[in-house]
Formats: sequence, structure tokens, C-alpha cells
Amino acid sequence: MIPAHNEEVTVAGVINGHRDVARSLAKSFELIVCDDGSTDGTAAALAEVRTKIPELRVIRNEVRSGIPYTMKRLYAEARGEWIYFAPADGQVPAAALPPMWSIRDGAALVVGRRVPRRDPASRVLIAQVYSALLRRIFRLPVHDIDSVKLYRAEELRAVPPRSTSNFFEAEILISLCSRRRTVRETEVPHRPRIAGAAKGVTPGAAFLAMKDTVLFTIGWLLRRTR
Repeated sequence: MIPAHNEEVTVAGVINGHRDVARSLAKSFELIVCDDGSTDGTAAALAEVRTKIPELRVIRNEVRSGIPYTMKRLYAEARGEWIYFAPADGQVPAAALPPMWSIRDGAALVVGRRVPRRDPASRVLIAQVYSALLRRIFRLPVHDIDSVKLYRAEELRAVPPRSTSNFFEAEILISLCSRRRTVRETEVPHRPRIAGAAKGVTPGAAFLAMKDTVLFTIGWLLRRTR
């Protein structure tokens, strides 16, 4: 699964790379891309590559709806036993999937830890602080909370997130760990962005994510004290 917003330069290469890797790992698979209201040439790039890849399915949000909505839509559309997602910017190459795939047996979730992470220092610092706090509070076995993930589909659907903010991925992870499901993490490559603009979190989205994090944490702690 690939969420894409204004990634006309990279999206076709990301799709082709994941097609090649998926063909080497599984007998059958599907690639689903959600164009999140792109205003550049992303739609045209997807239309062209779709004629060459029968495993590709493209869906579109008519207006930009954001990562939480787009990812939840992709999760709902997926039909396989395992669900993997990667961004359309190409920063996490298709080469990240094989090491995650190789340790999936018995796991509900495999997380790819981006090492070294090739993002601006400020973004890396914020992500590290966020991940460290959640790891400490919820005793999570994962260092890179918002990285690429490989879910067992039935386990993912058993813990639908309530959050409508960017906290939703962390909520899924926490819920799986709270249910004592096996979660593993392995290092994956990460590349600098080569085109387009980083889809940074807006102040409004950051506030909503902080609110969801605080409310979820309070509720979780209260349940543990009962």
C-alpha cells in the first residue's frame, strides 16, 4: 500500500520497485496506491504505470484528506493476509521489505527501523522524543513508531484505531502490544528525499495528535489502575 500526495517524480519508481520485490517474495499480491488529492502530475504518472502493472490498483481522494484518513482507507481496501505500506516519496526503498518479510512468522506486526534516518535533524529529534516517550510509557519493543510496517491483516483489523490524528499508527501498535501480540522490529534502509516537498505535520494536526495522545494515555493508565 502506497499513500501519495504530489509525488509525480517518485511514485512510478516506488511502484515498480515494490512490484519487483513482491514478485520475488509471494505468489500473489496486490499493490494499492491512494492518490490523496494530488494537484501535480501524480494522477497522470499513476495512469501510465497502471497500464503496465496488472497487480496495481489505484484509488483517489478527490480532495486532500491527510495521512490518517488515507491510510485507514488503504487498510480497508487491502485483501491480502499481510499488509505492508511504504511512502510514495521513495525514502524507504523496496529493499526494506525482504528483511521485514523474513521475520514475519508468528508476528502480528513487523516494524522497519530507519537506520540511519535521512531527514532534517529537527524532524529526527522530534520523532525520537515522541517514540521514546511512548516506548517508556507503554513499554513498547519498537524504536521507530511511525515507520513502515508489515501487519498481519487479521490482527490489524482486530484493533481499529479511534484516533483521527497522526497518533493512529501508535494507537494500533499500543493496542497490539497490550493484547500481548508479537511485535518485532528490524533495521531498514532510509534515503534522503530526492524530489517534492516533505509533508510535515501542520500546527493544527500536531495539536490534534497531541490531544489524542494525552487522552489515550490517560484512559490507558486509568484502566491499568482499576
